[in-house]
Amino acid sequence: MIVTVRTTTDARAKADALARGAVEARLAACAQISGPVTSVYHWRGAIETTEEWEVVFKTTEARYGALEAHLTAAHDYETPEILATRVTRVAERYARWVEDETAGAVEPETPARDERPFFVYGTLRPGGYNHDRFLAGRIGTEAAAVLPGAVLHDGPGYPYVVPQTGGRVIGSLLMPSSGDYGDLFGLLDRLELPVGYERVAMDVVRTEDGVQVSAWVFVASPDAPLGPVIESGDWFDRP
Repeated sequence: MIVTVRTTTDARAKADALARGAVEARLAACAQISGPVTSVYHWRGAIETTEEWEVVFKTTEARYGALEAHLTAAHDYETPEILATRVTRVAERYARWVEDETAGAVEPETPARDERPFFVYGTLRPGGYNHDRFLAGRIGTEAAAVLPGAVLHDGPGYPYVVPQTGGRVIGSLLMPSSGDYGDLFGLLDRLELPVGYERVAMDVVRTEDGVQVSAWVFVASPDAPLGPVIESGDWFDRP
């Protein structure tokens, strides 16, 4: 069964990232972006009016659950719109193409128990909205830290680290609680890799004692939608 899945977001670059991430992960055969559209809705006791971009994905019912999980993780809305509609009639060749293109979806590999902490510097940092959504209550230790030899770029609702001599990025070192490492390792890969990141091991300096720690860092992939450099290196202090 072929289904179309619809979501909206408040920037064209975010729509591009959602579309590309789902297609690259083979959770959808294709995605169309349209807009801007004007959305009028109730939110926290008020009527809001927002300019948004719509993304429509073509997938199969068998892949819907994985696509929904991916969009929920990748989206920066607290309550993203994710609507699926079964297609009652479809050209046979097109249906076969959608099925073929989504049949090869690859799940991130299970971690090899190389349990480095994670250096986070944007929405996953304590105080960021994705930290509260995905990590709160599952972190054993956290510490302020600095990543030397890198600069911070703004992006479509979240930032990107790019290695560069002389720069530095402010963030936090997080070690998942005992027993949670494998689950969070996989979750973070599913959250970050489809939207323009690569996971690499880098040396990070813990602020409290100056100790150098090897940590996993999600850095910008070559096709990441980079925005301007954040000169302070601190996403929370961006203009």
